[in-house]
Amino acid sequence: MLPRHRLALAVCALFAAGAAFAAGPYKTSFGPTTVDISTGHAGHSSIPKKMGYWAADNVEVDVFGAAGAVAGLQMVASGKMDFITVTAEALMQAQAQGMPVQAFYVHARAPISKLVVPRDSAIKSVKDLKGKTIGMPVLELSSAYFGGVFREAGLAFDKDVKVIATGTGAPPALAMQRGDIVAWAAWDTAVASLENRGAQFTEFKPGFYDDLVGNVIVTRTEMLEKHPEVVVAVGRGIAKAVHFGLANPEGAIRIHWDVYPQTRPQNADPAAAMKDAKTVFVSRFDSYKLAPGMQYGAARPEQWDTIAKLAREAGANLPASYNPRQAYTDRFIAEINRFDRSAIEAQAKNYP
Repeated sequence: MLPRHRLALAVCALFAAGAAFAAGPYKTSFGPTTVDISTGHAGHSSIPKKMGYWAADNVEVDVFGAAGAVAGLQMVASGKMDFITVTAEALMQAQAQGMPVQAFYVHARAPISKLVVPRDSAIKSVKDLKGKTIGMPVLELSSAYFGGVFREAGLAFDKDVKVIATGTGAPPALAMQRGDIVAWAAWDTAVASLENRGAQFTEFKPGFYDDLVGNVIVTRTEMLEKHPEVVVAVGRGIAKAVHFGLANPEGAIRIHWDVYPQTRPQNADPAAAMKDAKTVFVSRFDSYKLAPGMQYGAARPEQWDTIAKLAREAGANLPASYNPRQAYTDRFIAEINRFDRSAIEAQAKNYP
């Protein structure tokens, strides 16, 4: 029979263990700003779920798409969602409107927006687009990126070209074939989908391309202050997943198909399906690649200044008093990157 003090300690330990088990992982939520969670979104959806990267840090993440950046940011600000990925420009405008949100992780390290023309087109520069008709999936004449691209060429995006909404998939491909549009301004995975239909493109990149970032991961300031361990866990799970995907794209795609079976092409030749999926996957994961010496999620302070400048020139309502560097905090980056990259690479290369 145990002495009373040891019995009391044992009972306390059992209660503590039971409480911890009952509490379980911290339940949180993450949303890409699209309801189409294609293979390009595997880094913040299927891979960290399937490979247990989030679970390893005791978080359970419910991933569901939000219908656009504005709706998504409102959901985060109101507590209906904890994390979302949006453009830096959208984040800045939300902050300027008083939303208590901030980025803690730069996801895409390059713009996901692309201005493309058919490879055999007579259009050889942005200047050649003056007076022409170009397409966009949805009309967004206030785009900071595309506005900057045209401004650098001495043109006004909202005046010197005609812009029409084309949607994605077959309609813009047909519009190009018929000559209804001579260029397309869209995002990376949408362009990749047209490449899967046989299109070949030339992309026009501005001189300030390397001074920008693409998507960032955002949460409420309350989460940053009250649940820093959850913030780190979500970011680290995504960093691990991106590292996995870069090491084994095809394995990552198979994981995505397993978690989101509706994204696997139906009745398609397996080799052709993988080829098409890889085109979409690489179009986004290429923007996740790190330069030597960089850490996942990190950014240079001057990048925020450049983005704010472009946004203001495009008409964004950012007050003169707004400091764009407050859009992002790097205080979690060291902890997020505290994992063995070589172990993740080995895991990826050994994945079926």
